[in-house]
Amino acid sequence: MKQLASILLLIGVLAQTFSKAMIVAEYQLNRDYIAKFLCVNRDKPKLHCNGRCHMMKKIKQEEKKDQDNPERKAENKFEIITAAFQPASITPFRTVSNMEYPVFQESICTDFTASFFHPPQV
Repeated sequence: MKQLASILLLIGVLAQTFSKAMIVAEYQLNRDYIAKFLCVNRDKPKLHCNGRCHMMKKIKQEEKKDQDNPERKAENKFEIITAAFQPASITPFRTVSNMEYPVFQESICTDFTASFFHPPQV
């Protein structure tokens, strides 16, 4: 029973998510029928509509349905961000620890000459 319910919920979510793609797929599968019987411009073959007007009308209806649904509007969606923490583990006191670091000793090379290099004169 749980599997059936989860499959039905999955189908519902996918149908809502991919509704426009399903409209286009339905148009592609039934293009001849739509062009002959449902197309608004079937009497005007010079337009080469082939039922696209019917498909666009369905897509506009779907967009209008999305806009009219207040739950699907972007401004009505709130993101809830929760932080998982344990109040008992928070301590009000700070602990300060002294860490000692070894002294850094920089080795300086003092074996240099102050004169400039002059190439031999030929």
